[in-house]
Amino acid sequence: MPDEISGINLEKGSLLTRVRKVLEEREKKIHELNKAKTELEEANKRLAALLNENYEVGKILVRRDMELSEANRHLIALDESKSEFVSVAAHQLRTPLTGVKWAFNELLDKELGKLNSGQQAVTEDGLKSSIRIIDLVNELLNVARIEEGKYGINPKKQSFINLLKSVAERMKQGADNKGIIFAVDISPDIPLIKIDEEKMGIALENLIDNAIKYTLPGGKVTVEAFLGEDGVKIEISDTGIGIPEEQIERLFSKFFRGDNALRLQTSGTGLGLYVVKNIIEGHDGTIDIESIDGKGTVATITLPCA
Repeated sequence: MPDEISGINLEKGSLLTRVRKVLEEREKKIHELNKAKTELEEANKRLAALLNENYEVGKILVRRDMELSEANRHLIALDESKSEFVSVAAHQLRTPLTGVKWAFNELLDKELGKLNSGQQAVTEDGLKSSIRIIDLVNELLNVARIEEGKYGINPKKQSFINLLKSVAERMKQGADNKGIIFAVDISPDIPLIKIDEEKMGIALENLIDNAIKYTLPGGKVTVEAFLGEDGVKIEISDTGIGIPEEQIERLFSKFFRGDNALRLQTSGTGLGLYVVKNIIEGHDGTIDIESIDGKGTVATITLPCA
């Protein structure tokens, strides 16, 4: 009997040990679960706070986006109003200015009588000033039409050689008056290409005029045209003041003029190259500018042959 009791006690002790271990493991798991629950609750609180913060930020961003959209619509409306005003004002100015120019020409042609030297000088200055103002008005009109999408390019197949020769002949006098060597080299194998004669003439005149304007007396301006692998190439180069490298990419922006051009105090609006780029691209062409500050500039136009 004592042995049986002893065996029962041993089994009881072993069972208690196992139960104790099970309870300890259970308590451990409960503790871990409670800890995980607490951590989860804290994480949920942080997430809720973050979501609330993001919601507030989102509301602010939506409000800012609406304000920016409204401001942008307002700016577009202002820009359209400005373009319309410029267009109307330029149209209204061009007619009387043309009359003024005609009057000066009549005086210089001595249709109204002979002028003395003083009157001749004043009349010539008046004619030059009227021409400059008319050029400005025309540039403003061109920019307004471009912005309104009304600056139509109407290309027709014709001789680019004849157009370039005509433009070069008109521009040569300005170079001669300034004491600048003016060289023209046009390859005879350039085929007929599709161009808007009036618009392309404006672009070429502008580029050649810039080359002459920013080249000092004794310098050289060269106009070359030839057939390249990717189309007709026109290179207008000069030995003028050049353009700072960091400003080249801004040349085709409206109203931009380089620092050295401003220092030279030459006349200009900063609109010409903006118009030129639109004309060239309207012909499916490209224009590139290479320049070294103080050394000179090369403007290269490429026009498709097809």
